[in-house]
Amino acid sequence: MTTTNIQKAIATATATATGVALASKDGLRKLSGNKDIEVKRVNGFNADPRMLWIEEGFNVRDIDAEHVEGFVRSYTDGKYVPPIEVVVVEVDGVQRLKVVEGHHRTVAIYQALENGVDLKAVSVIEVTGNEVDQLARMIKSAEGRPLTAMELAGAYQRMINMGLNQTQIADELGVSSVQVSNYLVLMKAPQELKAMIQSGEYSATNAWNNIRQHGADIALVMAKEEVRAKTEAKEAKKSGVKPTKSQGTSALKKMKLPPKKVTGMGSIVTSLASQVTIEALEDDKDVQLTMSAEMAKKLLSLAADLDEINTHNANADQMMKDLTIQAKRGESQDVEFEAQEEQLSIAV
Repeated sequence: MTTTNIQKAIATATATATGVALASKDGLRKLSGNKDIEVKRVNGFNADPRMLWIEEGFNVRDIDAEHVEGFVRSYTDGKYVPPIEVVVVEVDGVQRLKVVEGHHRTVAIYQALENGVDLKAVSVIEVTGNEVDQLARMIKSAEGRPLTAMELAGAYQRMINMGLNQTQIADELGVSSVQVSNYLVLMKAPQELKAMIQSGEYSATNAWNNIRQHGADIALVMAKEEVRAKTEAKEAKKSGVKPTKSQGTSALKKMKLPPKKVTGMGSIVTSLASQVTIEALEDDKDVQLTMSAEMAKKLLSLAADLDEINTHNANADQMMKDLTIQAKRGESQDVEFEAQEEQLSIAV
């Protein structure tokens, strides 16, 4: 299925003169008794597929062509497809069924109709509740495609815009408030980072951790650097070359003392502390401690490791700042260049 076909089906499903849907006083039960409206009750409700209407921007999921194509085949072959959840609304003075859950199925229906499939009726279920309830149904639906991290973040943000706080969202959806908080952080990400998360190129977990720790701009730079390092490592491996440290690890990744060496440091501290008594500290005089040659070597080694880590982390911080500044300058230059091009085109 081509993108053009998908777009055409979506355009048909969302078509409206005013772009506004009004809540209807009638439900499916009442519509089923209206001879002029094709809604029939048969173990639920069957409706004229052309009554289905998608409110633009309501769906929390991006339309996926492959997912739609699967439903098109099912409708074409007469296979079972789960009912579409709807509410009755008035669009351009006409009673329509606004899709609450089942947007991919609805786009598939309009595509099947365009293909010449004879669909006289489709199964629908009327849902109740306000906009928050409807949004929650979409998010929790087991029938729909699993939400991506950015789609879930957008859904949580919509609930915030509806007046809910993070605790209320968590209660409504049966998730932890920590999860809600983490995904909402992703809404602060630059558009390029959002795209990397949406495509699966970069981890949402890494993104929200870096945004919290360093800010959104530096988080983007870190993401691009991490992806670059992983790509280099994969290319080196394909070529049969053992990846170098710079190829396998991002230069922006902070270093820390390995657990084994932390344990070794603890042993040294414990050994030295055991030589100190409270009485020896009463006169505020210098305290002499002794250690074995082996312990002294370990201490020097740890000091060298800490110095290397501190130097690397300081360089990483500076590099992050420099790369972020460069990226910002590049954006400014792109905007300036586009403005100059626009002025030239106007002049011509």
